[in-house]
Amino acid sequence: MNSRPILDSIHERILSNGLHVVIAPNHKAPVVCVTVGYKVGSKDELPTKNGFAHLFEHLMFDGSTNVARGDYFRIAASAGGSPNAYTAYDQTIYHITVPTHQIELALWIESDRMMKFGVQQIGLETQQKVVTEEISEVVENQPYGSWRTKQAEIAFSPNCSYSWEVHGSKAHVAAATMDDVQEFFDGYYRPDNAILTIAGDINPDAGFALAEKYFGDIPRGKNPIRRNSFTSDMYRGNQYAVITDNVPLPAVFMSFHSDSFFSDNSYIADILSGIIGEGRSSRFYRSLVYDKQIASSASAFNDQREMASLFTVSATASSPEITCDELSEALLSDITLVCEKGIEESEIFKSRNSLATGIAYPMQTCSGIADILTYQTMFWNNPNRINTLLSRYNQFTAQEVQEYANKILRPENMVRVDVVPNVQ
Repeated sequence: MNSRPILDSIHERILSNGLHVVIAPNHKAPVVCVTVGYKVGSKDELPTKNGFAHLFEHLMFDGSTNVARGDYFRIAASAGGSPNAYTAYDQTIYHITVPTHQIELALWIESDRMMKFGVQQIGLETQQKVVTEEISEVVENQPYGSWRTKQAEIAFSPNCSYSWEVHGSKAHVAAATMDDVQEFFDGYYRPDNAILTIAGDINPDAGFALAEKYFGDIPRGKNPIRRNSFTSDMYRGNQYAVITDNVPLPAVFMSFHSDSFFSDNSYIADILSGIIGEGRSSRFYRSLVYDKQIASSASAFNDQREMASLFTVSATASSPEITCDELSEALLSDITLVCEKGIEESEIFKSRNSLATGIAYPMQTCSGIADILTYQTMFWNNPNRINTLLSRYNQFTAQEVQEYANKILRPENMVRVDVVPNVQ
């Protein structure tokens, strides 16, 4: 199985300004994806100024040194380009896929955004409104949309930058000044904090020459990159909160502190989440939905992060009469079975296959390949690590998965958020 590498042609080079350039040729189609990843996410923000990483995802499309407000998407579209971006706890990623003959345009508009902060006051004000409205729409006014905000709040101490969600605070976003965003740009949007990945129909030598042409003269940052510190006393357990919301059915979310994605235990956690909570054949779904019929859905996932992850199990009631306590008791009962009686090798096999599909699926596009390569380079400084991802899940036994379940799935390591209907 995994005898052949996923990608057998990966090339990398670090420019004099610190920009790490990765090139993955693939000539099956005349398209290329240019991805720029910055090692900055919500975990790099301050308790008094959070939501900036997500705000920047929007700001960077609102003008740069030589691209006027509103022109980024117009220029991209006129070249047949498809741009997008996303922000996470630990990174912010921008990518644009273009026909091969338009690669220089893609590199130019991306380098122009890195060269200098070109957003005007009107752009900041516009994007502040967009972002605060987005928070209102997809978090505050979305059914069950606020549980993650509450989870973060009770799972970490207030001085920990995992104690807020990626979207951050509406108040902090709305209060951001031009000086604030300029400082954030200078601190993190710099070549020595970035990865440039070019994947698709490109010759490596030509790719490196173009990277040097468009990015090579961007100066590295003047000051050391500020990083937040994390200590074990920032992680809280035995915490409980209730959210009353405009929802039809009660739901419970229980999160357990788990290891950083740098740890091999993160792969075990992925396997475990697949066994107990992924899909209709998972243990939770069979037990709570089919057998006990107390839930309309039940799931588990391992929310991987650089400094500390959260392994979350959840269930939504099948009727308004079912309480969060009943759901919690049923989930914990099934967890106890895993911890005490273990799991079958067949369950690991199924979970591994699902994980393999999850890795292979984005590999079908140059943007998916570029995204994964950027991630592997950013945190492990090794784009070739992409070729080991599948094999990493094959090294663990059923006993090791059971032992890890016993290690993390403990009440003192858990935070619980109940979402209950607002009964008028």
